[in-house]
Amino acid sequence: MRDYLSDVPGQSGFRVIVATNGEDALVLAKRENVCAVISDVAMPGPINGFELARRVKTDCPRTGVILVSGVMEPADYHLPRGVRFVSKPVKAVTLLRLVREVADPRATLPFA
Repeated sequence: MRDYLSDVPGQSGFRVIVATNGEDALVLAKRENVCAVISDVAMPGPINGFELARRVKTDCPRTGVILVSGVMEPADYHLPRGVRFVSKPVKAVTLLRLVREVADPRATLPFA
């Protein structure tokens, strides 16, 4: 799933940075000034997708966040403001639309 979630934006012209877990994703989001983070709800390490979303929105409030899961659909109160959720399997067109919707408005996005 990680390969798919990184390949779709990458093939559409986005620069993609892949993290191995939530902790790495948070460090990269801060350091690389990314326009959006895409994460599964379940991932290795102590930070799950919900916690990653909360931390990204706190530390990098303009960075968009998309969470995906094939197991659960969260209640609205589980998601920080501005975080979008999509159930697996997610279509490429849906993923790209969501990235554009949540992306940092200051970012220059590819036209694809």
